[in-house]
Amino acid sequence: MGFIEKIVRFFQDKFTNLTDEQKRRIVLICTAIFAAALILSVLLSLKKPEKNMQPDDQNRINFQIAIPPDEIFLPDEPDFVPGVIPEREQRTVWTEQDALEYWQDPLKEGEEQWREKIETEIDKFLERVP
Repeated sequence: MGFIEKIVRFFQDKFTNLTDEQKRRIVLICTAIFAAALILSVLLSLKKPEKNMQPDDQNRINFQIAIPPDEIFLPDEPDFVPGVIPEREQRTVWTEQDALEYWQDPLKEGEEQWREKIETEIDKFLERVP
């Protein structure tokens, strides 16, 4: 029989000879000791911030980035719509020269045929509507 088996057998014999009230007390004391040790270890593991640290430094997390951000995030899209003016100055009065910059004549460069096709299709559609 090994040394540990002798110790276990010794405590087993002692525990079986105790009354029910004594067994309850031993279990209660062991539970209280375990709970106190657990609470003490949790309290000791909580780290107090150093007094010379700023409040921002206390909340800052230091870590290394394992994957570079350019491999995680998509790059910005190129500006593929040239010539778009997202905003322009508001004018109360427009001259013809001012409007020429933004105006495109729809009938210029042979677009009249498209206009006629569209108008005939609209007329056909409106004739079918009851």
